[in-house]
Amino acid sequence: MAADIDSVTLQLAMAFGQGAGVMLADDKALGTLLSHESEVLTQARTNWKANRWAFTELVRILGQLSAAKAAANGSAVIRWEDIAPCVNTVMVLCPCLEPGVLQKLIANTR
Repeated sequence: MAADIDSVTLQLAMAFGQGAGVMLADDKALGTLLSHESEVLTQARTNWKANRWAFTELVRILGQLSAAKAAANGSAVIRWEDIAPCVNTVMVLCPCLEPGVLQKLIANTR
């Protein structure tokens, strides 16, 4: 059974923020990453009880990588352009993704 979308969204937002540290993310970046149509969110909800620890940690790492990319580009604000290239790097590590989902994630971040 899929978990409540608001609960999963808040958990993932909290994890991303922990990874991002003192950096802020712009509205487009957060909206795209955590929209109800987001493939990351859809996959996290699918079997949240079993996969929540993996997804939470991977989204925390995503926050760290995105913050580092923004900083390397001279910005204190994380944009979608900082997150998109990192999604594939991080989510490929997730043992809980269904076959074909990674390709969908990659297509959605281009």
